[in-house]
Amino acid sequence: MRTPTKEEIQKYWVNEGNKFLLVTLYTLGNVAAFVYTFVHYYHQPAFKIAGYGVCFARGCAQLLKLNCALILVPVLRNLLSWLRGTFLNNYVPFDKNIVFHKLIAWVICFATFGHVMAHFNNFRIYENTLKQTYEETLKVPYPGLTPIQYAFTTLAGWTGHVVCVVMVLMYTSAVESIRRPMFEGFWYTHHLFVVFFGLLVVHGLHSVLEPTSFWKWVIGPCGLYIFERLIRLLRSKKTTMLVQARIHPSRVIEIRMKTERFKYKPGQYLFLNCPTIAQNEWHPFTITSAPEEDFVSCHINVVGNWTGKLSTLLNPDKKIGIVQENVLKSPDGKPILRIDGPFGAASEEVFKFKQVILVGAGIGVTPFASILKHIKYQMARTYNTTPLIDKVHFYWICRDRNSFEWFSGLIGELEMENHNNFLEIHPYLTGALSAQEIRDVMYGDEEKDLITGFTTPTQFGRPKWDEIFADHALRYADRDVGVFFCGPKLLSKSLYRASTHYTKTTTCRFHYNKENF
Repeated sequence: MRTPTKEEIQKYWVNEGNKFLLVTLYTLGNVAAFVYTFVHYYHQPAFKIAGYGVCFARGCAQLLKLNCALILVPVLRNLLSWLRGTFLNNYVPFDKNIVFHKLIAWVICFATFGHVMAHFNNFRIYENTLKQTYEETLKVPYPGLTPIQYAFTTLAGWTGHVVCVVMVLMYTSAVESIRRPMFEGFWYTHHLFVVFFGLLVVHGLHSVLEPTSFWKWVIGPCGLYIFERLIRLLRSKKTTMLVQARIHPSRVIEIRMKTERFKYKPGQYLFLNCPTIAQNEWHPFTITSAPEEDFVSCHINVVGNWTGKLSTLLNPDKKIGIVQENVLKSPDGKPILRIDGPFGAASEEVFKFKQVILVGAGIGVTPFASILKHIKYQMARTYNTTPLIDKVHFYWICRDRNSFEWFSGLIGELEMENHNNFLEIHPYLTGALSAQEIRDVMYGDEEKDLITGFTTPTQFGRPKWDEIFADHALRYADRDVGVFFCGPKLLSKSLYRASTHYTKTTTCRFHYNKENF
């Protein structure tokens, strides 16, 4: 096994380095916490009675303290958005916050299992320990309990079992197949973490091995979480006006809103709430307007329960086009919409690169609407100065013809005003055309594409990413290229694989970024 070269390490760092660093530090922290506690109890009097069971139980307990202190941090969206603007953004993969949150949750799950199993074994040992030996070793009165009594009648026992029940509710409701159709149920069960933390604080009050210390580990993160919730609560109280709601043929709702003091960057996202539909149900949507515009817009694909209800509320007559204007209240008197945000996202990083590849699949094109609008406004202001980005390769992949409709106007404008040829457009249609659409394409105006209305012709089928990345690798040798994607997981894997492969095998460095909510 050979040692990797400096160049290989640098190429690995492009897409894997910060994740590797974070996971390594996290793993080392967990190993150190477990081993230190395990060895500590190996030399304690309790080891003479319970043996390795007490070492394992306390080691798992230490893992629980450490990970419960960490688990709230990845969901502090305001804190993470602020940290994006610091030097830490070069070393911490903030876009993987939810993945890291899930990793911590699984460690908590396995640590809990190990802690419970070890204590069940310890209860059996305590029952068979002589009273004199127990009292002389631990310097406390002998409780004389059976394993069942230890497990269900002591403070540590019953609180531990309730904690396990709470965990089952929280974990099962977080499964995607349950979370998506029943989001409000997920929201309520996930907030049982308050009960979870509260029970763990009192769980060790009667411990004979060490004073309870769980509260010391979680008081800081809980304080930050409360502060975060207060900020979000205050922001959600601001009056939001629905300036305009437009229904597009592709089952997309375009909503334009105005609210107080809402400053954002291109590529960021917000949370949207409609109290008439669900008081506590907030959903993330990419901001599609540019900071230069006097409104905030989102484009919402009507695919689920919440979006379906929003469509019915805003468009009860099933019309196409503008269906609402200048609305403050729903028919029931509640605010029509509430906004929380903005929050940082991967697409914010686009202006760090002079050459970028933007890939949007269907409604996944939304982050790039704001970015391209912003570039357009900046170019209009600073036509003779250095552009924000030298070259944008924009790949838009849609399954049907209608999906191109809502964003094609902006792209068409950019295509016509393509200063310095900064924008290359590559539309792809992956679905089948109807017979009428085929005739339109065959006998239509040759100056513009009949599918999109662009001067660039639509390509049919899926993009051949290997050929595309190989071409860009030659074109941008020895340079950094930002690759930004929003869309389905399967396509993300293909783009990630291509980015890492051509970074390792060529002199071009493809920095892959994916939207995560």
